[in-house]
Amino acid sequence: MNIDDLPNFEPLPLRKPKTEEEELFYPKWHCFCCSDSGIVRSHLVHLVMPNYNPDHDKWVACQNWDCTKFNDRWGNIDISNFDTRFLPGICQKLDLKHRQDWQQTITIQIEIKKLASSLKMPGSSDRTENSEQEVQQRKAEIEAISPEQWESMRKDYLGDDDE
Repeated sequence: MNIDDLPNFEPLPLRKPKTEEEELFYPKWHCFCCSDSGIVRSHLVHLVMPNYNPDHDKWVACQNWDCTKFNDRWGNIDISNFDTRFLPGICQKLDLKHRQDWQQTITIQIEIKKLASSLKMPGSSDRTENSEQEVQQRKAEIEAISPEQWESMRKDYLGDDDE
């Protein structure tokens, strides 16, 4: 089989391209206090208990007003294994705080995307339509040069390596 006989395939993308909205992750949790796990997130617990260590201290049960995840997931475990001092009002405030943090994260991500899309290569915005066509034509000509032609041009420019 000759190398010229090989087929020419288009690459298969690993994932379909995402829309801008899909690229920005925003959680769809019902309860942001526990991220629908039933256990208050450690970084939120630290706001109320600065010395909290989730590896050594009891996990804090989420008791947010509308959250049933603690009972759904942990209801069959003795309640004395959990810290239940975070009353619904505390969990509600932590939920609101985490929602605001996520909203701020999304706002920052949107601003970064806007900034990145507004940045261009230096000089690229100065090109006219004709100069852009010239650049594309030169690029195509350079890409069409074969390896043998490159080698010949290199030898002409630098001289022979054998000398």
